[in-house]
Amino acid sequence: MAYEIPTPKYLRVLNTLRKRIEDGDYVPGAALPSENQLSTEFGVSRPTVLKALGILKQDGWIESQQGKGSFVRGRPVSGRTSPDYARDAVELDETGETEILHVGPVLASPRIAAELQIPDGTPVYERRRRTVSEAGPVDLVSTFVPVDIAVGTDITKPDPIPGGLLDLIARHKGLRADYATERMTARRVNEAEAAALDVPADESVMSVVITVHQASGDPIMASVLVMPGSRHEIEDTYALS
Repeated sequence: MAYEIPTPKYLRVLNTLRKRIEDGDYVPGAALPSENQLSTEFGVSRPTVLKALGILKQDGWIESQQGKGSFVRGRPVSGRTSPDYARDAVELDETGETEILHVGPVLASPRIAAELQIPDGTPVYERRRRTVSEAGPVDLVSTFVPVDIAVGTDITKPDPIPGGLLDLIARHKGLRADYATERMTARRVNEAEAAALDVPADESVMSVVITVHQASGDPIMASVLVMPGSRHEIEDTYALS
């Protein structure tokens, strides 16, 4: 005789809510129904709902705000944390050992336009800097920010930004960096990079394009990190929080 084992009630709630998030019924930033509303909808007790919400929160699908309820974050990415060089590229305090080389509007190249999901040639703000040490330049970072995000903040100004760009964007625009994608290639340095890094014109460099996204998938900014060295192309995604 075959026995049918019923699905635990909390799993039914959990799986249904997760599918609604995946399908876009609950978009990132949206508030979930209250615990009482979910209890009524699914015909389960409040502790059952709390267990389902607790697992969703632990896995990164939702977040809770004291006194306000639970809010959607979106589909979580890999639990891998970002490597040091990536964090330095997108979060470094510019008041440290850096030199600001350029701040101003430029036209997005095809690669940057693709990363930022905008048409080729769309104006964006570029902040280009290099990290320096006693031995000389260490790396070169060019960060590109959409105009609607940059305008009204210090991103458009030539002064170093304390605390980093992501912190500034979160404070002034309310945009939360949730995850980043990384694409790494080995290539020859170009003329401008060779001058900035003080390396020979035929030097091999590691070029890393790091694009920061909100939980919804919308890009916030893209940074191109150039360092002497070489590796094969790699693509990865990692959480920022």
